[in-house]
Amino acid sequence: MAFTITPISLIALSITSKSNAQELPPDQVIQSMYAGVANIHGYQAIPKVYRPIPPGFNTSCGPMVKLNAFYCRRDHSIYISIPMVRWAYQYGDAALAYVIGHEYAHAMQNVYKFNSNNGPISELQADCLAGFYMAAVQNLVFDNRDIAEVRSFAYALGDFSNVWTEHHGTPKQRVAAVTFGMRANSPVRCKL
Repeated sequence: MAFTITPISLIALSITSKSNAQELPPDQVIQSMYAGVANIHGYQAIPKVYRPIPPGFNTSCGPMVKLNAFYCRRDHSIYISIPMVRWAYQYGDAALAYVIGHEYAHAMQNVYKFNSNNGPISELQADCLAGFYMAAVQNLVFDNRDIAEVRSFAYALGDFSNVWTEHHGTPKQRVAAVTFGMRANSPVRCKL
């Protein structure tokens, strides 16, 4: 299943935590975050989003790994696996918004040549940009519980393998990067 968001008016949505109110369904989180971030960039260079994708689904960048979300430069698309959506929702709907922001950040890094490095610096920069996007989108509101969801999920996504080619940063680095981005007043502040 694929979709492309076009400029639309969205009613102000509130992403809330489990203890606050009913969480938004994944499609609504994905579409709202995607539209909000696309609006920041004036709907230029918008990647397609394919979700939820079953493990093994063939993308232009190879088969979908079970627990993954990624930006594929070959077809300028974002792919999100079903298990990744489920894992994010174990932390809350704001965690899924963070995943969307992170992958959208990779698309913008590529389009605007923000950082072509594929190492941990690029990943932490994408975390920072995801935080900036979450704070800047006008069609979503994140409360303190949502921020805690994002920080907890960022920590869970961290790793310690400096030799692994897909190293994204340690748990503390990922939390620091997304938190810094939420406080940044410009995406340029995320340039590492």
